[in-house]
Amino acid sequence: MTRAFSCTASTTLGCALSLSLLACCHYPKSDIKKVIGAQPAGTTITLAAYGDTRTGPWGLGDNEKQAIHGKVVDDIFKNNGSIDAVIFTGDAVMSNFFLWKKDYWKCFLNRTNRFRDQGIPFYPSLGNHEVLPAIVPLLKISTARSMGFAMLQADIEKSRQGSVALAYEAGEEPKIEPKDLEATRQAAPSIDANTKQGRAQLKQLEKAISKGDTEAANKLGQFENQVQTAFYRQPRDTRCAADSSTFSDDYLTLAKYAYLRPLLQGRSYYSQTVEKDTLRIKLIALDTNCLDSEAQQQFFVSELNNFNGPVIVFGHHPPVDYNNPSPWPWDMVPGWDFFKPYLTNAEGKKIALWIFGHVHDYQRRDSAGQAAQTAPPVLLIAGGGGASLDAAPASFQWQPDSWPAAFQASAYQHVKLSVTLTSISVEVRGSPNGTDPFQVIDSFSISLR
Repeated sequence: MTRAFSCTASTTLGCALSLSLLACCHYPKSDIKKVIGAQPAGTTITLAAYGDTRTGPWGLGDNEKQAIHGKVVDDIFKNNGSIDAVIFTGDAVMSNFFLWKKDYWKCFLNRTNRFRDQGIPFYPSLGNHEVLPAIVPLLKISTARSMGFAMLQADIEKSRQGSVALAYEAGEEPKIEPKDLEATRQAAPSIDANTKQGRAQLKQLEKAISKGDTEAANKLGQFENQVQTAFYRQPRDTRCAADSSTFSDDYLTLAKYAYLRPLLQGRSYYSQTVEKDTLRIKLIALDTNCLDSEAQQQFFVSELNNFNGPVIVFGHHPPVDYNNPSPWPWDMVPGWDFFKPYLTNAEGKKIALWIFGHVHDYQRRDSAGQAAQTAPPVLLIAGGGGASLDAAPASFQWQPDSWPAAFQASAYQHVKLSVTLTSISVEVRGSPNGTDPFQVIDSFSISLR
């Protein structure tokens, strides 16, 4: 991959100069003009869906060397023809923390603005990595070794991006008992991110990570663990209010996606109807960080009941199995019990498709198993936009008891949806490592009659 400016090991977070920032966030070039409008207009609405890019320059998700987010977008343009809208399932950036927020979002928007520049609306939802509590907690940061996560030599000898990402994830979701984790943290030195000294300490972590320091990456994972835990401990209305502010800051102020303003109306969830000729389909974007909000639940019911046609619901967290919980609050989001009946009851048949992310692979869940044609509803996981891949479905996920086991593929991927009056054709293209060519990994159709 060529770029006008090459980032060195001493590059700081986000690359301070705008020239180097654009280089760090460079994406593979493609001749977009040749593919836009390649298919004649007709009675088909074409949508693309993906998520979990975790864009940024450190190698903790998508980064300037892998450029996987850019590769996903490239493949969307090369293979999807004329695109009417893009659905994004959240976790846009590695961290929403105020110290480096703007730099990360510039990296992310460097990719997604390719849709905007071609007049294609980009409809996002918020994930757990975008969250930020009103008050950043006093952070207790242990050494990786004291937490039992000193990197194995074999891991250290891997690529810098791979070992850094592994160390980060070990810090974010340590495999020890929560009571032992709390005791370890109480004995650890603290960082007050609300002070000048604390911010300087975090900047030192940033510089170390940019050089491939796995200990610093593990500490950042611990930091992210505590920030997210503090967010999900807040009351539901506080979480929704915080996300409303975050959504506005990220997509209205930073991205300047003004077309979202009338849809949001000060909320963190919204709906939009996509139309072409006589064909109409409704998109409902959920904020899964506050599914327990009565206001959001009422909004969902109203939007579903007042639309005559197929509906696609999307958001970040997939349905949660509260009987088989994860110890981490950003997995076990409350409120899914309200929405689960719509996957099985008659009222929910209007919802052709549910699309989520959070789990970094591709999954298809429905009542027909792996049939080439199925009926609504279908549940897809499209969490392969750049974050480190998962090997298997997470244990905390839920689906109706009557549904067969999910079809799953560990791959960076995006989903193409071709909507007609009678069906939604689904084609999923993915790459197992971001280097191999993208190929079709799943295809089927959903009957709307």
